Amino acid sequence: MRKLFNRLALRLAPFTVRVLSNDRTYTHKAHTYADALAWAQQYPADWGRVIITGRFNRTMAERAQA
Repeated sequence: MRKLFNRLALRLAPFTVRVLSNDRTYTHKAHTYADALAWAQQYPADWGRVIITGRFNRTMAERAQA
């Protein structure tokens, strides 16, 4: 039951952070914009493009690959 609630909470998280690397895509969910920015800062600029989208897949921020 606890796993179900955790999955539901992640699914309802309003922010998605995608890191588009050369070999794969990394995806993280965040409940606040500050959390989304913290996830984006974990990846250096040479890793790839970072896109933060809000609810309804609206782009909130984007960082290009260096």
